[in-house]
Amino acid sequence: MRTTLLLIFSLFILTTSAQSASEIAGFDKDYKFELYRPYPAEFRDTKFTPAPKGYKPFYMSHLARHGSRWHSGFKTYTYPLDILEAAEKAGELTEVGKRYLADLRIIVDDATNRDGELSPLGFEQHRSVAERMVENYPEIFRKNCYIDARSTTVQRCILSMASAVRQISRMVPTSNIRMESSDDNGYLKAYAGLNSVKQDARGLSDSLHYAYMPDIEPFLNRIFTKPQQGHDLKKFAHYSFLMGGILGSTPIAEVPNLDYIFTEEERAGMWRASNIRRYALTGPSKPFGKVIASGIYPFVENVVTTADRAIKNGDEQATLRFAHDVTVIPFAYLLGIKCANTVTDDWANISYKWRINEVTPMGANIQIIFYRSKKSNDILVKVLHNEREQILDSAVATPVESVYYRWEDIKSYLLSQIGK
Repeated sequence: MRTTLLLIFSLFILTTSAQSASEIAGFDKDYKFELYRPYPAEFRDTKFTPAPKGYKPFYMSHLARHGSRWHSGFKTYTYPLDILEAAEKAGELTEVGKRYLADLRIIVDDATNRDGELSPLGFEQHRSVAERMVENYPEIFRKNCYIDARSTTVQRCILSMASAVRQISRMVPTSNIRMESSDDNGYLKAYAGLNSVKQDARGLSDSLHYAYMPDIEPFLNRIFTKPQQGHDLKKFAHYSFLMGGILGSTPIAEVPNLDYIFTEEERAGMWRASNIRRYALTGPSKPFGKVIASGIYPFVENVVTTADRAIKNGDEQATLRFAHDVTVIPFAYLLGIKCANTVTDDWANISYKWRINEVTPMGANIQIIFYRSKKSNDILVKVLHNEREQILDSAVATPVESVYYRWEDIKSYLLSQIGK
C-alpha cells in the first residue's frame, strides 16, 4: 500500500495545470471559509419544480451536518498564538504581526472552553432550515405528524437536532416528535471506513497539502521582522488561514475578519491546498474514496429500511438525522449529487469540480422527499442538497420527470453500492 501511495504521489508532482488559485477563488465568494463556511442562504431554492400530476409529498428523509461551531481542537488556536507571542517577546513582529496577535488574542479568548461547540449561528441555521421544511412541505409536517429525530452523541449534533425540533414544534404544536441521541445511532458516525485507511490517507493528504501550498515567504515577511526558527511555519500559515475561516461560523464584532494577513491570491492558494487535502482525506478520491464511503454503508441501509417502512405503514412522516461532514460527504457521493461525486486522482484540477465549502458547509443537508399518487403504485422522490433540487448523476437513475425519480431505482442503486 505504501509503495502504491509513493507512486501516486510521484505522479501528481509531475502533473501540470494552467489552473491558478485566483481562478478558483472567482468561483465562490465565500471560499475562504473552507470547511467552516456558514450555511449560505443563497444555496436554497426559492421555487420548486412542480411534482408530476397527481403526486403529493408524504415523507422526508433528512440528513444534516451540525451547524456552525468553534474549532474542534484548541491547538488550532494556540499554535499560531504561541508563535506570535514568542515573536512579540523577541521584538520580531511587524505592525501587521502585532495587529494579528491582538486580534488572535480576542479570537482565542472567545473560543476558550468552547472546543467544537455549536455557536449561536449554528443553532439558528438549523432553526431556519426546519422552518422552511414546514413551510415548503405542509403535507408532510401536518397536524399530528410523527417525526423521528436522531443525532450522534456529540453535543453540537444534539443541539442542532434540538434547534430543528423546537422550531417544528412551534409551527406544528400537535406534532409527535421522538428525539434520541444514543450510541445505538452509531451508523450516523461513519468513521469505520476512514479509520481503516486513516494512516495512509492522512499521510497522502498531508503530503498533497504541503506540496500544493503557495509560497508562504511573503506572508511570513508580512508578519515577522526576522525568520522564525524551530517551528513548522507551513502549519502556522495553515492554521492562520483556518483562523480567518472560523470567523464565518463564530463571528466576533471586534474582529470582523483576518483578510489583511494574506493577499487574495495567497488566500486562494491556501484554500486550494486545503481543499485538495480534504478531498484526499474524506472525498471520493481514487485511492481511498470507496473505502471511506464504506463507513456509511450501515447509514445507507438505515435510510432505505426506514423509508420502506414509512411507505408501507404510513405512520412516520419525517426522519431527521444530525451528524457530521464525514457522513454527509460520502452520502452525497453515493447519491450522485454532482458537486460531490467526482472520482479522480488529478489533484491539480480537483478544486474545479469538488469544493469542500460547497459539498458540506456548516449546516449542510440532504433531503429526500417522497411522493405518492392514488393513481400509481410508483413512489417518486426528489433529492435536495442544501435545499436545492438535484439532477443526479445518470449512473444512479433516470428521472421520470424533471427532478423526480422512482424510489425503486434509487433504492436499487444504493443497495448495489453497499453490496446488498
